[in-house]
Amino acid sequence: MLQQLFVAKLALVRCAANRSDNFVVGVTGTSPKDSPPTLWNYEICGKYPGTVPSGARVTVRCRDNLKPFRYVVVQFPGTHGLNVCEIQVLVKKGINLLTLAA
Repeated sequence: MLQQLFVAKLALVRCAANRSDNFVVGVTGTSPKDSPPTLWNYEICGKYPGTVPSGARVTVRCRDNLKPFRYVVVQFPGTHGLNVCEIQVLVKKGINLLTLAA
């Protein structure tokens, strides 16, 4: 069973020429299999308000008052899709580190 963790921050590495700007990081307890995430319809962890340079790694720190959640959502407020090389989710509890390949 997956446990719920306190998300501290998210790091994103851009590998494409576009589609990784102005992204929103959220957290939820609802599985995307049960209900695909809808923009702004989850607890907001943080936002990256700008252009991510190609090949760059940027970090979004989550708000300190978030409760623990099971799923992390990364979305862009446009109609284009996600295009990144790597996403890392760092949690506050111990040394837990989750790296997701895009």
